[in-house]
Amino acid sequence: MELLKDIFFKGISFEIIKEEIKEICYEKKLALTMRVTNYNDKKKKLAHSLNYISVGQGMKRGSVLTLNFGVYGTFLQSNAFVDLDIQFDGITKVEDGDRIEFEVNDGKLATLLLLRQNGQWFIVEDRESGNVNLNLKNKIEHFEFIEEQFGLTLQKFSVKVEDEYSIKLFCEVLALNGEVTNDSFTIEAAIYDIDDNIVYHTSLHSSDFKGFEVYNFGTLKLDIPVDEISKIRIYPIR
Repeated sequence: MELLKDIFFKGISFEIIKEEIKEICYEKKLALTMRVTNYNDKKKKLAHSLNYISVGQGMKRGSVLTLNFGVYGTFLQSNAFVDLDIQFDGITKVEDGDRIEFEVNDGKLATLLLLRQNGQWFIVEDRESGNVNLNLKNKIEHFEFIEEQFGLTLQKFSVKVEDEYSIKLFCEVLALNGEVTNDSFTIEAAIYDIDDNIVYHTSLHSSDFKGFEVYNFGTLKLDIPVDEISKIRIYPIR
């Protein structure tokens, strides 16, 4: 087993730096402080979910009190850390053999089972998502009414996730009704983030279209994680 604090998950580390039983509103509760550090050169959106499994008191769900870092998540800036205040109602004793189920970003970054031994927290099960596995095809939008003006049909869209910040993008371009246009055109792709801002734009030009072509936009290196893509628009222009 490895200590939680010694392992990095895509440039993110986690360490439980404090554990104590507090009396809050006449009720004893377990309070943990977990330090989360982002060693990446880009900000990371992080959301956390925890269950505490006590040897003698059963399983209790944790409440992340640090603003916005709970199940909905917020951004942690690059080369920065935040101390999460986490409370577990109904846990009045901490002992070796206790466990924590810990999930980050709905399991997309990491899903861990932690074990307390000799007063330290070890990883006994790690289901870190080494490969981002997202279906981004349903994020693609295209505009048939614009394509018709160019005598084209865009179809067979494909997105391949390369890593957390990179995708490959493909589509087929077909002459509408088999009628090949002699005019040159360009196929553009725009990628939007969750705030509907354009975060990436690229294009491919065609001057010798024969009626069918597969467009490969190559590897697109993004400034946001791929799971923060809200939509991908692909369309022709002159």
